[in-house]
Amino acid sequence: MPSPVLIAIDASPASTALLTLARRYCRPGEHDLHVLLAIDSTFAVHDKPGPYTTEELEEYPAACEEQRLGDRAVAEAVALLQQAGFSSQGCMVAGQPVEAIVAKAQELNCELIIMGHRHLSRLGRLLDPSISAKVIDRVEVPVLVGAA
Repeated sequence: MPSPVLIAIDASPASTALLTLARRYCRPGEHDLHVLLAIDSTFAVHDKPGPYTTEELEEYPAACEEQRLGDRAVAEAVALLQQAGFSSQGCMVAGQPVEAIVAKAQELNCELIIMGHRHLSRLGRLLDPSISAKVIDRVEVPVLVGAA
């Protein structure tokens, strides 16, 4: 049975580098690749991709656009991995990234997590601690961190 690998992306262009890492270190038929994008709960309009009502579009235009971008990023990542021959699925969840990544990795019983790292100054790290560092501290599996 193929081993699950979790790829935690955001909707930025830097996510492409994480997919390249996954294609470099994982093998079709040996690894199932799961793409995860965690979106801030305040920007989550729906639990699943779907059309927005007129009221939602009028009342929450920024949230609708943020969720639309996230859904598109996940779909594009999954399609790219599938074109490379991988069994791949993706999802977007509302919540804090660290909790979402750790929970999904445990749910899937992943053997590896691939995620990005922002290059922050010392002050930046003090004010906004690294998500990748927090994930590394909370999981028991290897984490492959790529520059984002």
